[in-house]
Amino acid sequence: MSDWVDQSRVIRFEGPAAFSPRFVGPPVLRWAPVPAATRFEVAVADRERVVWTGSFPAEAADLAEAWPLLPLGPVDVLVRGFDGDHEVAVRKHRQFWKVPGFDGVRPAPADWAGAVHRAVGYLLRPARDEVAGYEDGYPRSAWSSFEDSVTGLRGRLAFPAQHHASYIHAYLTYADRFPDHPQAAEAERQALAYGRWLLEHHLPDEWRLGGLSPSTVLEGGFGGWVEGDHITVFRAARVGEVMLRLFSRTGEARYLERAARIGDVMVDLQNPDGSWPFRVDPRTGEPSIGYTSAVVTPIWLLTLLGEVPDAPGTAQQRAARADAAAKGEAWLLAGPVTDGRWEGMYEDIPETPPWSNLQHWDTNETIRYLLSGRCSVPARAELAAELNAYIEDQFVVWAPEESPVPPRCPTPTVLEQYRCYWPMEVHTGHWLVSLLTLHRSTGDDRYVDRAVAAANAIVAGQDEQGSLSTWGLDTRFGTRLVTMDWPGCNAVAVSALLHWSAYFEALTDPAAEFEPAFESL
Repeated sequence: MSDWVDQSRVIRFEGPAAFSPRFVGPPVLRWAPVPAATRFEVAVADRERVVWTGSFPAEAADLAEAWPLLPLGPVDVLVRGFDGDHEVAVRKHRQFWKVPGFDGVRPAPADWAGAVHRAVGYLLRPARDEVAGYEDGYPRSAWSSFEDSVTGLRGRLAFPAQHHASYIHAYLTYADRFPDHPQAAEAERQALAYGRWLLEHHLPDEWRLGGLSPSTVLEGGFGGWVEGDHITVFRAARVGEVMLRLFSRTGEARYLERAARIGDVMVDLQNPDGSWPFRVDPRTGEPSIGYTSAVVTPIWLLTLLGEVPDAPGTAQQRAARADAAAKGEAWLLAGPVTDGRWEGMYEDIPETPPWSNLQHWDTNETIRYLLSGRCSVPARAELAAELNAYIEDQFVVWAPEESPVPPRCPTPTVLEQYRCYWPMEVHTGHWLVSLLTLHRSTGDDRYVDRAVAAANAIVAGQDEQGSLSTWGLDTRFGTRLVTMDWPGCNAVAVSALLHWSAYFEALTDPAAEFEPAFESL
């Protein structure tokens, strides 16, 4: 709105529903206070006509009454502010889509184990394009995050703090689940190779964030693209967590030492309110973007460090880690768990206005943290269910729908974020493990119904190469619209299928013995 308009008279949507492109259930729309207005008139229309109107004394409108009157498809809302009979506010129009929810049907399980073997075979293969000198014998995705799964052409951009941890988790879980499979030894070897990459490629020790892994690398060098020479802080905690897994696997102290170093940097960078900055200058620690909801990642690392009896550090350092984890938990509960501002997650996204680019990666991690047995928050099962409801409303495509989602994909499949509104195997995998955790905590079989369907949808996107579709198979074409897949995202889906298939087997076969730890993917 132009500067000449009195902003106090403008109706401006805010809060979790302000920018949502689509809803399964009726939203509550909220807008900023307009002091001149004493009531607000809200009209809701389908394609043809207004189907419902309401009058509200405050800056919020619950569309529950309107929802049954609306068909699936586009919905338009007009909000006007009045004082008496006079319209005194600059009115606001909003459009979104009403989309279908879950039909409640549990399908027959697909061949999840077979899909995992094929996907791991794809991930373990050597590069099919030119190998640069800086790749130095590492696995093919050490310096590349995406590739064309048909031709093998790779992009020379990578996000190692995010994706290398995903490979390590997937490969070690695979080797544990199928120790006698011909691919198990190579999976273990490559997991250790990614761990070695993370140990050997770190920021200079004299920097404030020295010892941390870079969150972006480009053409064999640190930094690049959206982040420039800055890094995403909480990704380092993800590396610290996988260092603890490698220490547990190998007993090598260097992994534990790196995890402790990362934990102490997290303590140093924590804000007074318990949050952490999103993107910072690694030399000084000064933030370039302040807000991220993703505090559960450092909370996990600091909590797990506290469970290692021989973790490096003085008594004062260990106490500081525990205190930082407690402060982070308090901020998480008072922050995004309460106000719904789940954003500030991805290295390739610049800063965005509040609530304009919601996502759910750390929402899933928060569900699993709440239900992990490491959190004593009252009513945590109810909180976890509410967070899952947010994911299911905003990001799950339950059935073919008319909406801004590009492909007509196997369902249920999960969208990434508002700025990248595509159904992806990685996010379907994250949600799948959250459903597993919710079922384990509640015994509610409706979570199993959803999980079987979600696991099947991941498998349905697999191609002849063995790769799982990052951008969604289009069922109209019988193939993908985009084949520039992300192997690190495949790895998360592999981990999810491994965890889910083992859990489902244990539900149906009491003699099943494999039960991995699945809080991290």
